[in-house]
Amino acid sequence: MNFSLTEHERFFGAVGGLDAKPAWKPFMKKGTRPKWCRDRVVDVRHIKLEIAPDFERKSITGTAHLTVAPINDGTTLLDLDACEMQIAAVRADGKPVNWHHDGEKLTVNFGRELAPDRDITIAVDYSATPRRGAYFVGPDRDYPDKHREFWTQGQDEDSRYWFPCFDYPNEKATTEIIARVPKGMTSLSNGVLVNVQEKRDHALHHWKMDVPHVAYLVTLVIGDYVKVSKEWDGIQVDYYVPPGREEDGERSFGRTPEMVKFFSEKIGVKYPYPKYAQITATDFIFGGMENTTATTQTDLTLHDARAHLDFSSDPLNSHELAHQWFGDYLTCRDWSHAWLNESFATYFEAMWCEQSLGDDEFKYYLDGDWKAYLDEDRGAYRRPIQTNVYNEPLDLFDRHLYQKGAVILHHLRKLLGDRLWWKVINHYVTRHARSTVITQDFADAIEDVTGRNFDWFFSQWIYGGGHPEFKVSARWDEKTGTLDFSVTQKQKADELTAIFRTPVSVRFVWQGGEETRTFEIEKEAHRYHLKLPARPQWIGFDPGNAVPKTLELDLSEDMLTAQLAHDSCVMGRVHAVRALGAKATPKAADALANALATDSFWGVQAECATALGKVHSERALAALCETEVKHSKARRAVAAALGQWRLSPAVEKLARMLAKDESYYVAAEAAQSLGKTRAAIAYDLLADALKRPSHNDVIRSHVFSGLCELRDRRGLELMTRWTEPGRSQQARYAAIAALGRLAAEVPDEKEKQTAREILEPLLEGPFRQAMAAISGLRALKDPKAIGALARLAEVSHDSRVQRNARMAIDALREAAGTAREVKELRDDYDALKKDYDQLRDRLEKLEGDKGGRGGRKPAAAGRNGHGRNGKAARAKRRASARR
Repeated sequence: MNFSLTEHERFFGAVGGLDAKPAWKPFMKKGTRPKWCRDRVVDVRHIKLEIAPDFERKSITGTAHLTVAPINDGTTLLDLDACEMQIAAVRADGKPVNWHHDGEKLTVNFGRELAPDRDITIAVDYSATPRRGAYFVGPDRDYPDKHREFWTQGQDEDSRYWFPCFDYPNEKATTEIIARVPKGMTSLSNGVLVNVQEKRDHALHHWKMDVPHVAYLVTLVIGDYVKVSKEWDGIQVDYYVPPGREEDGERSFGRTPEMVKFFSEKIGVKYPYPKYAQITATDFIFGGMENTTATTQTDLTLHDARAHLDFSSDPLNSHELAHQWFGDYLTCRDWSHAWLNESFATYFEAMWCEQSLGDDEFKYYLDGDWKAYLDEDRGAYRRPIQTNVYNEPLDLFDRHLYQKGAVILHHLRKLLGDRLWWKVINHYVTRHARSTVITQDFADAIEDVTGRNFDWFFSQWIYGGGHPEFKVSARWDEKTGTLDFSVTQKQKADELTAIFRTPVSVRFVWQGGEETRTFEIEKEAHRYHLKLPARPQWIGFDPGNAVPKTLELDLSEDMLTAQLAHDSCVMGRVHAVRALGAKATPKAADALANALATDSFWGVQAECATALGKVHSERALAALCETEVKHSKARRAVAAALGQWRLSPAVEKLARMLAKDESYYVAAEAAQSLGKTRAAIAYDLLADALKRPSHNDVIRSHVFSGLCELRDRRGLELMTRWTEPGRSQQARYAAIAALGRLAAEVPDEKEKQTAREILEPLLEGPFRQAMAAISGLRALKDPKAIGALARLAEVSHDSRVQRNARMAIDALREAAGTAREVKELRDDYDALKKDYDQLRDRLEKLEGDKGGRGGRKPAAAGRNGHGRNGKAARAKRRASARR
């Protein structure tokens, strides 16, 4: 399963998200009970579903046949998961039996003791109007062109809403589905289509899956689709898209056969099923779902040629394909071990990046994963990757499980080396094929292959939390020819976070030579006196970025500048850029500006742009405005950095980027940054940009974020109009979330009340609308919304909605009483920032004049952005200080 970070979120953070706070919060509240793996009373051998979806009534009728064999003596009863169903009859081997259904569990009473290990087939006639597990999508009054579809989504435990089953990952069975499909429609399910029987107004599609898999992976999709077929080594590789989207489908799914080949060859286990198919789903509630042989993906992955400048479906495709081995062929025994599904799929997604785009892209991709984890670790909570303390299984499907776990696997690969890494992977997959697995199974595979005990590794990285926070210092002693080199772990050790043990390589480069040494880091602080032939020009700590970490480089400016200019490792240059940005000196700005213009990799250019935004000098602004950056992703970073200024060169550059850049995503970033400039022209430019459609409405979504940054109350009226049904859905959801955020910045209490009264009824809508409304109410910071959020947390049938509603309630309670103080601090910060910009520019001009260079100071951008009187602002701060 994939929650699918957007291209923007991967590199720049979520639009409108909360600022991360460096505080370690617990993952679960104290007293949360651990969850243990469910017991199995029977072995489910085979599931056969005869099912008829009714598109008009949005209901299903069917018969579920489960062939089971009791595991123990004395079995007389069997509980099946069957939520919100109407049960008509239950039979065992064709004979009626007694049963009881409480709305969630169906208890079958066989009336006798069953012989262990002997098959018995239970047939359940049922009907349902499912609110989870199975979804009907189609045209309605507000969206008359919506694609008509029926699709299912089982993970985590939602298959129980559309057929009776043992709905837990420790039970695997072969399956078949005989589906009633309306005339002219297509279906997709697990396995192969063995028969189509045409009827007068419908057809019966018979799908059969001969490799056992778990209930949450059983799927059925029905709709009007065009099927495109390819193949690799005799395996059929298909994709299904709505009519008219064939070119977008090829752009999105065309490389799938190459991925099947790559994974098969590297794992050493050929793709283990007869076919692989991908199908798009409208209003899908995840990014993708790895149903065995038949992945469902959000239709938002489809994109045009212009979006393809920035956006690729390859990460989602490769992630879901990797699950066919890690998650489907091998499945976590219970949810506490879900990292064996998701961390592996996320890392294989990154390895496809390595294969298809090269080493620089791969390393920077993993760095994006690491930054996503750090945002969660700093801003939300810290937890072990493997834990059985949670409320609902989906609580675990977070950035620890996906992104951090992927980076940990990369660390393991680098510790083992590629030969042993792939030998471990092959041994693990081969030994546990078609089975369920726990973390110890993977640890055992490592020990089997390498002969080495990795308990220490799993203890700190999988069963513990956090990461090493390294500070690296180096001082050269010219008299002795030695380097005073120290490595410190700054993280606080506690019951969750260790002082980490890890080998780290360090590259020392001097004029005419270099040397790489490996240090065993296992204490809080290590200090070395190293004899070297000459003073190092630069030092590369952890070349290749093999160790998960944060890194503070306490190195000289000359060393960092030299590393940025000469290090062949992309992450070495990235770390140098970040350290230079923290120094924020004129020399650092010159080095960053030069790398922005000349570095060969867009990711380093993007980091330079971000760092120049932090340096925030006239030189930095000139570099951002004047440098022609070719790669669209680097231009996005330039647009983001320009939002740090409120001067006319930044505003003019952003206005051009919004109007003329060929990339949807660059234009979107420019829109958000224009709002940050608070320029007089910003509102009109942003309002006009709402006329522009784009891939997944990324421009409009960023316009709403820009309006929040602008804090112009006229934006409230714009956003309110865009919250109305019938508007483009992605833009509408962005407007709903942004409405509360902007209203919170407006001093008029009536505006806040109006926003709350608009947002509260939207909590009752479909999943994405409800999530947007929760976000908007949380940002509004109005405690009066707690009642509506509490009601939602009680009645919602979606655990993610429940959890986010409860988190919003906690945030509102925490924020009560502090909102006014926070606003005053923000206003003071804005005034200080303006004064600082002006003072710094004056000082730089004076320094330039002293050196005979001179320079022209950028003009003010306009009354709205820069017209406040500096004296008045300083007087206000003095009065505030006296209070």
